[in-house]
Amino acid sequence: MRKRLLATSLAALIAAASLAGCGSKTEKVDSGTTAAAATEASTAKTDDKTASGDKVTLNICWWGNQTRNDVTKKAADLYMSKNPNVDIKVEFTDWGGYWDKLSAMAAGGNLPDIIQMDYSYLNQYQKSGQLANLSEFISSGVIDTSKIPSSIIESGSIDGNCYALSLGSNAPLMVYDKAIVEKAGVTIPDQMTYDELYDISKTIYEKTGVKTAYDGWINMLQMTARANGSHIFDELIAGNEDSTKIHFANVEKFQKAEFSIAPDILVEKNPDNIETKPIVDETTWNDFPYSNQFISLSNAAGRELEVTMNPVLNKETQNMYLKPSQFFSIAETSKNKEEAAKFLDWFTNSVECNEILMAERGIPVNTEVADAIKPKVDAVAQKVFDYVAKVSEIAVPIDAPDPAGKGEVEALTKSVVEAIRYGDTSADEAAASFVPEAKKILEEAAK
Repeated sequence: MRKRLLATSLAALIAAASLAGCGSKTEKVDSGTTAAAATEASTAKTDDKTASGDKVTLNICWWGNQTRNDVTKKAADLYMSKNPNVDIKVEFTDWGGYWDKLSAMAAGGNLPDIIQMDYSYLNQYQKSGQLANLSEFISSGVIDTSKIPSSIIESGSIDGNCYALSLGSNAPLMVYDKAIVEKAGVTIPDQMTYDELYDISKTIYEKTGVKTAYDGWINMLQMTARANGSHIFDELIAGNEDSTKIHFANVEKFQKAEFSIAPDILVEKNPDNIETKPIVDETTWNDFPYSNQFISLSNAAGRELEVTMNPVLNKETQNMYLKPSQFFSIAETSKNKEEAAKFLDWFTNSVECNEILMAERGIPVNTEVADAIKPKVDAVAQKVFDYVAKVSEIAVPIDAPDPAGKGEVEALTKSVVEAIRYGDTSADEAAASFVPEAKKILEEAAK
């Protein structure tokens, strides 16, 4: 019970985070420019503009794991070596703690210069005036977007202005342990239905004794709504229970099965943290991260993992999409916006920088950088490149950015799903209470 109360308390804390946004135009450059030349130009531009300036301190904050922390700090060190008048101070935490920290910083008016931003929170932070408009830096050429598809720029745009620059292309996925699956003698298709996942999970447990993780949180709720031909926040605002009922019924069905990981063990493992996800120590054979997390998850597991697409309701539906893995935004309160913009330009357009990052945040958005990096990545990262390419062939449009109140609805989802898993409520009862409460949250947040 203590673990359950702790988990619920943590979910409530996560709900405190609310705030988000980007839009812009691109400029043309010589299409014959090579990736190496583009990198040299980007580096020279940065060096020229900073060499004669006063000492500048840039604070950068991101969420992540140890792999991301290591490569990002190494990239920041390289930037400082090329720009000796710039001092970069970094700060990072895990996903849940990050949004609590950022919310507190925003409330105190002391956001870092450069903020790692997520698609889910973009509207909230932009609406509250926390993010600087990047369009002026794109128009002036400080941030070169000539080798970045316009759709990528638009993904961080609101009302025609850019507030966030995507750091990589990303897609939801299911990851699984190759050896365990082979031992069970089952074949994982490119994409299965929820019923097929249930049957495969049962077989794997019978053959190997390894249990299954079923993602009950808001990401799977959104994917279920997409597979149902809808958008979960549209349903919740309308008071529609359709997709919520399907999702909660799946949570209940999987949790009642002998092959599912026990809820108290799931809480103990903390699946929000890459290094402690239950698949890492083979407590489960599968997990539901995003493609940009696959490299870190493979590193943490230390063995061969494979990927497949998220399940669907039936073979006639499709819920897969491509999204920005995360963004970098500049705080409106920053006193060094142009210097921060120069760093964003280098981070996105420098091959040398991305040879350090190696697609850890997703496939590079600069097409020439992506082409230059792909042959150099290891077998694990290559799977990410190949997977994103496969998803791009069948992906349907991404949902609109989540509305204000999303963080609180996410925390509510965790609390309700936990109650279902412990048998404190049924799926139908949970849906009947969850939807009106979520509707109220969203309505109040929109005021």
